[in-house]
Amino acid sequence: MSNEKVYGMSFSKIYPLLVTKAEKKGRTLDEVTQVITWLTGYTTEEIEKAAASSLTYGDFFRNAPQLNPNRKQITGVVCGVRVETIEEPLMQEIRYLDKLIDELAKGKAMEKILRGQAKICEDNIKNNEKTYLFDAVIEAVPEKGGAYVRFPHDIRKEFGKGRVKAEITFDDEPYSGSIVNMGIKNADESSKT
Repeated sequence: MSNEKVYGMSFSKIYPLLVTKAEKKGRTLDEVTQVITWLTGYTTEEIEKAAASSLTYGDFFRNAPQLNPNRKQITGVVCGVRVETIEEPLMQEIRYLDKLIDELAKGKAMEKILRGQAKICEDNIKNNEKTYLFDAVIEAVPEKGGAYVRFPHDIRKEFGKGRVKAEITFDDEPYSGSIVNMGIKNADESSKT
């Protein structure tokens, strides 16, 4: 099957196949969700919404809120091809998920499947928290003093409010504070966050 055919398939048709593959081997829907959340940054609600929509499989990955940087640790063979050698970036993302679901179905421990991050993901799901991993530059605000980091998502859309308490780590240095729109504008006059 060509890459374009795979990208054009409906996520609503692929998702139940992933769940069934895991459940046939005694794994759970929650574990499948945890794997997808770890890989893509989607919440449980966002995954359910995508599964009930006409979203294509390609767009599910293209629109992923935050692809996990640790996904590059995923290695092995899927459909006769080593995932770490796949040159087409979108197909590689899809095959990363296939490989994780394979590992789940084979009984591998969640800690190993999620490359050591299972506890963080479990706690976040239980506490209805979100984890975002992204690279950013700390930028100065000379006219107001201080500094900011651009959060790569719309705060109101993500959290339903304009100020959110957050536990943040900058280069392994912890910080407790809030994410808030500081009134800084993008070139198109939209607000930066």
